[in-house]
Amino acid sequence: MRISDPIEFYTYPEEWVRGQAEIHGVGFVKSRISSGLYILTENGWLRRGITTGTTATAAAVGAISSLFGETESVRVRTPAGIEVEVAVDAEDGYARARKFSGDHEFDVTDGIEIHARVSEDLEFGEGVGRLRGRPAVSRAVMEQILENVEITRNQWGYDGSVRIWIPAGEMVAERTDNARMGVTGGISLLGTTGFVEPWCRKLVETKVEIAKQYDRIAITTGRKGWKWALENLREYQPFVFGVHLDEILKAHDGEIVIVGLPSLLVKWAVPELRGKVLKGRRLEGYRSRVLERAREINEGVVDVILLG
Repeated sequence: MRISDPIEFYTYPEEWVRGQAEIHGVGFVKSRISSGLYILTENGWLRRGITTGTTATAAAVGAISSLFGETESVRVRTPAGIEVEVAVDAEDGYARARKFSGDHEFDVTDGIEIHARVSEDLEFGEGVGRLRGRPAVSRAVMEQILENVEITRNQWGYDGSVRIWIPAGEMVAERTDNARMGVTGGISLLGTTGFVEPWCRKLVETKVEIAKQYDRIAITTGRKGWKWALENLREYQPFVFGVHLDEILKAHDGEIVIVGLPSLLVKWAVPELRGKVLKGRRLEGYRSRVLERAREINEGVVDVILLG
């Protein structure tokens, strides 16, 4: 039985699926995987979390819905196209939702509460960071909020919007890289898929084993590289490995293409540049250094693609 992950589209080993199906039934396994909230491992499950973007969206939907009746949870459409149910504390046009980071080991925003109250226009208040004078809300999250607010408006015949704020946002931001990136006054609302990958040792080990099923893989540092590889390297199965490039390079025996943002790959390949600001450097000239470093670990690396 072949079942694919709905977020990264890789196929789980059939023996893993059979093992869980024998314990819990096929329907249970399919339901967990299709929810996007669980990753199947060799001997169990890892939990994905929800992003700050999905949490903020849940608070917004909860605030509007609470005008029209009791609201203890809401369904939110994610950028990945999967709906998730999120618990909310909502009443009389106000709601708050709590971010859950799943089995991620070091997500500093885990548990942070995001609040929303109905208003005339979409607004972002205290605790939502600012970048060059504008709310630090990614394009994917802005679209997610607008889409879900519009769905909820139509559902209830509501004519307004919401104000979103994060009481602990500025305090939590001190534990992030926001200041170095120019974000002030709070945390960013982010989330390309709407889900938080549960980065931990078990996840890396699991993805390495899954990747070994494929003769050709594209390993990427993040979602942008993954999407580019999916669209442009049709013969290669893409995987996000973040900073864990060494682990997959040491383990895989097939052909590999590395795809990612220049700053991340260059710092991985050139240790003396780590901790330095690379803005303004012509990083495309370092491609040969990245390829050389990768081939020192695995001779099966056929190419390195640095995205602009």
